[in-house]
Amino acid sequence: MPDHLHALIRFPAEQGMSRTVRDWKRGAARFHRVSWQENFFDHRIRDGRQALEKWHYIRRNPVVKGLCAHEDNWPHSWAPSRAEEAR
Repeated sequence: MPDHLHALIRFPAEQGMSRTVRDWKRGAARFHRVSWQENFFDHRIRDGRQALEKWHYIRRNPVVKGLCAHEDNWPHSWAPSRAEEAR
């Protein structure tokens, strides 16, 4: 998305999500000159069904916003392969 980011991210229990997101945004701003929106919105996913719903929402978002015709055409998308998930 041109002005924000959607991601499904798992955080270690020991580290705070706010600190991790803050540090990541700070690094992206510094090294890639990204100008982020203030704060962030998080949603706790409790089961596989909710994860799948969020995954489909994220994949469809560029299509809904008129940025591409099909989610597979969006060049700024990444997902781990099954081999990477198994690690």
